[in-house]
Amino acid sequence: MSAKSYSGFVTAGVLLLGAVIFGQDLLFPQGNVPLLSRGSQIDETRLAPNWSAIASWPGTEAETSAAPDPNRLTTVIVLDDSGSMGGSMGDAKDAVLIAVNQLPDDGTVAVLALNAGLVFPPSPVTEARSALPSALGPVAPSGGTPLGSSLLQAMTLLEQEAANQRGFGTYRALITTDGQAGDEDVLKNAIEQILSTSPVEVATIGIGIGEGHPLNMPGHVRYVSVSGVDGLAAALTEAAAEQTSFEPITAFETVD
Repeated sequence: MSAKSYSGFVTAGVLLLGAVIFGQDLLFPQGNVPLLSRGSQIDETRLAPNWSAIASWPGTEAETSAAPDPNRLTTVIVLDDSGSMGGSMGDAKDAVLIAVNQLPDDGTVAVLALNAGLVFPPSPVTEARSALPSALGPVAPSGGTPLGSSLLQAMTLLEQEAANQRGFGTYRALITTDGQAGDEDVLKNAIEQILSTSPVEVATIGIGIGEGHPLNMPGHVRYVSVSGVDGLAAALTEAAAEQTSFEPITAFETVD
């Protein structure tokens, strides 16, 4: 997706990254995990683009005298800190740090956790590289997986940064999830709204959950499957390194 595809200035990306679900192969050996109930499946007929809304995204402009940077990449990383992360929490945090190291020096990055909330506010990438390790330190696995509300919170941060930039630049969210959304209807409505009213790319990296994720929506959502948490850092690194397109990360579809 190029910046010229919509408003002429904005390219935005949402990357949904799935964390490991331990013991899941015993119940779902083919990886077809019933992440959303049949009644909560995303309605693809509601994904038709609203070009007027897309062209005007984010809809507001902040009062600022700073000149916007059309090449700036703004990234919001949402870290899954739910109880199901268990002993993989440390590896997941390390993967986030590796991904931040791959972001451009002149970019902006923020980190949210599903349960802990805002861990690191939007800041220059160069500052995040030194300050983020200590900010991530207290984050521990606990609670559920409010994926829908966290996705909306990430989008709010992106919209605020886009307003400061008057819509110029590239906007991306890298969202980790253990797959089982605790707020299914919120997730469904959020993804439908994002895909139909914003210039946002959505991709999903599912770790240990196969191809059965409901966000595996060819033509709408980029889906990448890796088999374990050891593949998360590589997939995150590749995704973070991409400036305007998620296409090359399809190479991770069979990462072991």
